[in-house]
Amino acid sequence: MRNAVFLTTLVSCASVLSCAAAAQAPGPARFDEANIRTTIRTLSSDEFGGRAPASAGEKLTTEYIASQFKRYGLLPANHGSFLQEVPLVQITANTDAALTVSGATPLTLSFGRDLIVSTPRPQTTVALAGSPLVFAGYGIVAPEYQWNDYAGLDAKGKTVVVLVNDPGYATGDPKLFHGKAMTYYGRWTYKYEEAARRGAAGVLIVHETGPAGYPWEVVQNSNTGPREELPPGDAYHPLTQGWLSHEAAGKLFATAGLSLDELARAAARRGFKPVALKLTASLTLHNEVRPIVSHNVAALVKGSRHPEQVVVYSAHWDHFGTRPGPDGKPQIFHGAIDNASGIAGLLELAMVYAAARPAPARSVLFIATTAEEQGLLGAAYYASHPLFPLSDTVADLNMDVMNVYGETRDMTVRGQFMSTLDDALKQAAQRQGLKILPDAEPEKGYYYRADHFEFAKAGVPALSIDGGTDYVGQPPGWGLAQRQAYVRDRYHKPADVYEASWNLAGIRQQLELLYVTGRELADGSDWPAWYSDSPFRAAREAQHHGAN
Repeated sequence: MRNAVFLTTLVSCASVLSCAAAAQAPGPARFDEANIRTTIRTLSSDEFGGRAPASAGEKLTTEYIASQFKRYGLLPANHGSFLQEVPLVQITANTDAALTVSGATPLTLSFGRDLIVSTPRPQTTVALAGSPLVFAGYGIVAPEYQWNDYAGLDAKGKTVVVLVNDPGYATGDPKLFHGKAMTYYGRWTYKYEEAARRGAAGVLIVHETGPAGYPWEVVQNSNTGPREELPPGDAYHPLTQGWLSHEAAGKLFATAGLSLDELARAAARRGFKPVALKLTASLTLHNEVRPIVSHNVAALVKGSRHPEQVVVYSAHWDHFGTRPGPDGKPQIFHGAIDNASGIAGLLELAMVYAAARPAPARSVLFIATTAEEQGLLGAAYYASHPLFPLSDTVADLNMDVMNVYGETRDMTVRGQFMSTLDDALKQAAQRQGLKILPDAEPEKGYYYRADHFEFAKAGVPALSIDGGTDYVGQPPGWGLAQRQAYVRDRYHKPADVYEASWNLAGIRQQLELLYVTGRELADGSDWPAWYSDSPFRAAREAQHHGAN
């Protein structure tokens, strides 16, 4: 009765089955810090050129990962191949674009300094011509929160200006959305999606470092140069989408005779209605468009008793490649922590599983995904083109930005606890003397910023492990300071380089926990379930509808 098994939560050690499983629970595996170090150093080297999709760096990277999988004895997971083709469209916008705002006082906003804008449409030229500008608050339509920022607005042909994050963050009211913890409604991807559903011609998000979770420089680095999109098919996309710097947005609203700060405060209250700025926007983007093929890399340890059921470990291999710097000289986005560290962890787990005796009862799938930095595209493609049915996929355990600063007494997961998979991780951690805590910075929406989110949207219980904050041998607050320094100084910047001084005992500790958690799932019969209030529960139940 698989439906019944799925809908139950993970049972505690009070039951005979759980106690038997615990008695046979695997101890921490041995992970080699030298191997981890070699992988990070190799993938983030100048030779790999920043690992952009469809670059020479991709070929080096995917060949390296596949060769390690083969060396460790894993099976190719895609009909005899370690590679899964991911068709993408690469769109490179000309950076001389400017947004011309027409009103009583004309205003011109320049690309890079004032705004970052692109098109998701595979067209060589797209143009806004006199598109009316409307402030649509947070750009959120959330019936469960009695919230509709588009109430009464016909957005067709218009360009909507919206705020980043959600009203709960702005007010700190724990009864509004999730309070300070960002919901998916606060994420930029949602705001683009909702604007598209409303028929908007364009959408511009007002950037602020606090509610966005990163500075303007990250927006610039993440959204310039070649950008990849999944082929749109019949899906509607706005002509243009992007970001306004907070300073530029203030100028825009002042041109309309309005105060951005006053309207932002009003937008955080229920019942806010869209405000026409009585301005129009014009913009022309000239693009180089070309179809490309990138690759996920997938390998399998075949289960001994239930090979059709799979536990997934995932990490993305891509970064931003090599681009011209401010001085015109090439600069490499090495991506050592983000996410050569995650691939190093993935390969270590693969090696340990392949050598484990006895083999796990369920199969274990290892996926190194592409184009995560472009919007989780490789994971999204896998979720819609899975190598194993999602209904037979037990869970996804994701690794993105691993702990290179040393051992901790605690560990966190991205986002709030959402499923009994989190419970399984906590139970395994307790046996290792670790505390599992909720996200240390829930306002930054990390749950929605890594590949596990695409599995979750598709219904598969998923989590992404994060570092702890209580570091052995360090004073209180040191761990959070390291995290914040990374975001400020390295995140999505050329400065994310390998350092020989890193203490990789932190990654080893994370891998030990991920192995025990995944191995217990792989040897057991439990199907982790979403909590009753999870937005992903319905998708999972639909997968198992009518199963016996």
